[in-house]
Amino acid sequence: MQKELAIKLGVIGFIALILMIPLQMISGKITERAAFLDDAKQSVSRSWTASQSVLGALVVIPYEIHREIKVKDSYAQEEQPQIQKTLHHKFIIPEKFVVNANIRNSVRHKGIYNVPVYTSNIDIKGEVNSKDLAKQLNSIKSEGSKVVIKQAIFSITLSDPRGINSIPILKWQNKGITFNPGSKLTKNVNGLHAILPEFDIEKTETINFSYQLELRGMQQLSFIPIGIETKLNVQSTWPHPQFVGSFLPTHSQINSDGYQADWQVTSFASNISDKVERCEQGDCDNLFGGHIGIKHIETVDVYLQSERTVKYGMLFIGLSFITFFIFEILMKLPIHPIQYCLVGFANAIFYLLLISLSENIAFGLAYLTASFCCSSLLLLYLKPVLKQSKYAYAFSGVLAALYGALYIIISMEDLALVMGSFLIFSALAIVMFTTRNINWYEVGNDFSPRTEPIDKAGQE
Repeated sequence: MQKELAIKLGVIGFIALILMIPLQMISGKITERAAFLDDAKQSVSRSWTASQSVLGALVVIPYEIHREIKVKDSYAQEEQPQIQKTLHHKFIIPEKFVVNANIRNSVRHKGIYNVPVYTSNIDIKGEVNSKDLAKQLNSIKSEGSKVVIKQAIFSITLSDPRGINSIPILKWQNKGITFNPGSKLTKNVNGLHAILPEFDIEKTETINFSYQLELRGMQQLSFIPIGIETKLNVQSTWPHPQFVGSFLPTHSQINSDGYQADWQVTSFASNISDKVERCEQGDCDNLFGGHIGIKHIETVDVYLQSERTVKYGMLFIGLSFITFFIFEILMKLPIHPIQYCLVGFANAIFYLLLISLSENIAFGLAYLTASFCCSSLLLLYLKPVLKQSKYAYAFSGVLAALYGALYIIISMEDLALVMGSFLIFSALAIVMFTTRNINWYEVGNDFSPRTEPIDKAGQE
């Protein structure tokens, strides 16, 4: 009867909905474990260093403007002259600013978690235009009747100075100058500074500078394009870079052995002169916020892969139930709702096995182990249920093939959605092809209660 068929389908659908509960619980567990990984990264960053953003070259000229003001003396009841001193800073940016960075990657361990970190060897060099420097000095002198220009400094800012492995030496016109702690900038004190000698702007048109910096960090390294013309070259063995900041590389090469990227930024694009002028007036957010660089990412980590896998959990349970139902129809073998429920739970436990194993062994091996365990469990369980071993082997084989297809999908970065769509389409096509000759009006009779004929002769 069609009524019995409808009841059977309703019960199967209800069981499928109930199984959404453990799937959601497993998804929540994945989110929780991912949060533990973030905590591990924060813990490593506290003892190692965090992401680094570098402003590599800024010439700072401090100067005082002396003005005479009248101050009323409360005792003498008359105004007395007094000198008011106000401190200002003039920032000189390089004409050319060239950075070459070579990044070495390593891993730090926090419990069961592996946190990737890096150590970078940074070679920075550039030129300061003597004519521009002379122009700025004349501009400073014209700001008041008495201006006292103090010793100029060469300033570097870093996000986390703890990452400095060795004290760099500034070569300023071939003179070696040792850096001191602190950037001497009021808006960002983290960094280094070197006290510059007196400017000799009449003998040369350009002032050359260079230094090498060994800097530790985690995940991201970026630079502020401080020059009128900035060139940046970065090389690393990390295979999954994400280019961040205001400008993409003009050239990049990425392969399994690492990457190499080049940037070329001019002041017309970066508007660096305007940002520096604003910073002189106290607004440095735009200056320190405009950076270019690289973020080392794990494109498909174990938690992202596990989360993607769980999203296909309902599809797997649905396909298992449809396959079960087709066996029930073709073999005319009634399968109890509890057996549907146990098969569904066997599929759900796969995801919990996957996330627990992948935290301790390679994800591919964890996936293979979890899928083998669940497929084997269903094979052993279904042999007596389906009465014939070949059907149990067929069911487990189909499930193993689906696990294999799903692994390919979750391992892809850009084609995951396309492959997932084709998997669903293929599953639907197979179900439609398999059931195309079934007379659904007659199927209900197989679910109607059977009554044994009464043997009247026996009764007599």
